Amino acid sequence: MKTGLAPKHSHIIGKETVILWFQTSNRYVIISESLYTLITVFLNADSPFSFTKTLKETLDIDTVKSESIYNEIGVFLDDANKVSITSEVVDHTLKIPSPKIERFYDFEGKTAKINFESNTLQDLIHPQIAHHSKNRVSNSEVEFDIFKTDDDLHLFKNKNHIGSYKTSTFHLLQGKFALELTNFIHDKLIEDWVATFHASTVTNNNEAIMIIGDSGNGKSTLSALLMANGLDVLTDDFTPLHQDMSLYRYPAAISVKKGAFKILETYINNFETLKTYTNGPKKVNLKYVAPTSEFENRKPFVPCNTIVYVKFNGSKTSTLQEIPIENILETLIPESWVSPNEHHALQFINWLKELKCYELNYSDNDFAISKFKTLFDQ
Repeated sequence: MKTGLAPKHSHIIGKETVILWFQTSNRYVIISESLYTLITVFLNADSPFSFTKTLKETLDIDTVKSESIYNEIGVFLDDANKVSITSEVVDHTLKIPSPKIERFYDFEGKTAKINFESNTLQDLIHPQIAHHSKNRVSNSEVEFDIFKTDDDLHLFKNKNHIGSYKTSTFHLLQGKFALELTNFIHDKLIEDWVATFHASTVTNNNEAIMIIGDSGNGKSTLSALLMANGLDVLTDDFTPLHQDMSLYRYPAAISVKKGAFKILETYINNFETLKTYTNGPKKVNLKYVAPTSEFENRKPFVPCNTIVYVKFNGSKTSTLQEIPIENILETLIPESWVSPNEHHALQFINWLKELKCYELNYSDNDFAISKFKTLFDQ
């Protein structure tokens, strides 16, 4: 038996779908039950000959095809167990430069200071949390430094190196900063989190619904529309799942791309007066919509049992329908970070088993708002 290649955990999830977790690489792979059957035979086979013999006897597959399947499964399992090479750079000789910009923020009585080396770096972080800005204070409870050397972006927390990232992957720095700020706000540690998702989340203060979708498909636009119609945005673009199996609040403003500006002018007061920022190497124009209620008056965490895959298409009829979990996982897992802790991995898989999943295709904003709200009543 090839125990070195076997997934640590395998669970049936959804209809005729199996999720595998490979501990060595901390990878999750979604496969069909039929493929899982072949993988099981492969792992239990003493040799290629015994594998082909079993397939001939049980599935009536000829030798040539069985040998091909054997080789393909071997390649698949080798790849699934490979440890990804991180793009993060570690340089213990880094020296924090004197900041050109110092900013102070208040999160429910907790004060943070962020030192930026340039306006460009400031624009990667500040617009999301500008609504928490406060005047200079003599003492802050946490201090971040963000600066650049050559093609690397660096993040420090309380003068300790947190991570360094290539300029082209600036979103990794944004995500790492978001997690560190979430830890500070909620008094948590990195090892407390089961996962973080590239998703927006809205809540009615009793439960949460996570919104996922490909970039540019209207996640943040829908979040802003729902907020304008009475729901609370728990997070935008960054959703952390704690080991207590609740989603926690990240108090960022909603980032909205230029294509949605006209839409939101109708629903959000004074939207046209919001400052436009140019973000990232693609020079994307963004506006940031701050939450409509005060941070301290909103619940810090809520459970979530529903995910909605969103796709805006102005030329198609609006629809909302329940879909299999496997349709969601194709988008959710590749853009997520999940803890390598085995207990967290099992928590994550068990959480997935209980999810209700929907797909919202919309061209009519009022339809999307109305139908989305009904999901809280189901």
